[in-house]
Amino acid sequence: MRSQFQPIMGGVGGRSRIDDNEWHYLADPDENPEFFEHMTEPVQIQFLGKNWDEGPWIMPNKFPPNAKADRHAHNHATIYYITKGSMTFNDGSGWYHPGDLRWIEPYNEYGPEEAGPDGVEFLLISAGPIDVQWEGGDTHIVKG
Repeated sequence: MRSQFQPIMGGVGGRSRIDDNEWHYLADPDENPEFFEHMTEPVQIQFLGKNWDEGPWIMPNKFPPNAKADRHAHNHATIYYITKGSMTFNDGSGWYHPGDLRWIEPYNEYGPEEAGPDGVEFLLISAGPIDVQWEGGDTHIVKG
């Protein structure tokens, strides 16, 4: 996963823009088809941090209309900030819209995540490198 990350202030900070980065998949569909068995269709992401080992782990996500990702958890605290469209986590917390922020503690399952009729775009911000732990035991370790 590469980003157009630009170091600033002698390397103690950085800058990246969504418009300057390409959208891609969190996992390679040819190498990891089992990952996509948990989604109604593949979801595209970007990585805006310095690198996968050092972070920061900021990933714009783009779900097509009505796309779903099965119930899952992550290994670090995770924040969702909705920028376009709408989505629900089917956990009783309702629908989220642009400007809404949601966070979840590590290892807490939720979902399925579901995009609204216009799809959804959001920033996913994680406290560390993200692993996707699907309900039932499948874990996808993201190598970056």
